[in-house]
Amino acid sequence: MGENNCYLITILYNGTILQCALKVHLSQLTTFCRDYPLEPENRAELHTLLPAHVRSCGPIVDVKEIFEIEIKD
Repeated sequence: MGENNCYLITILYNGTILQCALKVHLSQLTTFCRDYPLEPENRAELHTLLPAHVRSCGPIVDVKEIFEIEIKD
């Protein structure tokens, strides 16, 4: 994964589950967050890195580390 960590973030929004892929440079995360992304304080750290329209939807309920995110134009 190199210099980035990629996550599939699950958000609870009015009883509906939303998911958002997030690719973060390692320098933006604390070591504790990289190692234990589901801890409450680390979910809060990841929440601040989400796009604004996703942050406003609700709390993070699950975090899965994924291999990569690729954007196709």
